[in-house]
Amino acid sequence: MTRRLAAAPWLGALLLGLAALPVRAASTWWDEAQVGVRVNEHAFSRVTANGVGCSVRVRLHFEAPQPKYSEPAAERNHFRFRARVQLSDGVELSSEVFDNGEAGARVYAFSHDTASQGCWAERAHTLRKLEVHACRGVRCVPEPFE
Repeated sequence: MTRRLAAAPWLGALLLGLAALPVRAASTWWDEAQVGVRVNEHAFSRVTANGVGCSVRVRLHFEAPQPKYSEPAAERNHFRFRARVQLSDGVELSSEVFDNGEAGARVYAFSHDTASQGCWAERAHTLRKLEVHACRGVRCVPEPFE
């Protein structure tokens, strides 16, 4: 004799709801900081960082102001940035130069693989500092960090 279990009517809705939730990769640690960094009137407001295996992933959230992207000369409606994030143990992560050519809310993400440095990304870290250098123009190069 085969016996069939009756499912509660809400179970299907619950399972569908759970299936719709975003999936985040297994992370060994996660940190977020609200910041107030401004460069060329671009407001960097939030930084997130997390460790996934031997890699650190960083996300920079910023607002690009409309007036800075309304110039008649197209060359002036483009900015280039370089960012450096400092973690709790003094480790610094620098981004490559990244571009922005439009106003509005933006997110730039970069990662750093620490496998060749003893895989330190597996240990928990907290965000300590954000620095951003910028320049205006398609071919400009933001100042390097010292």
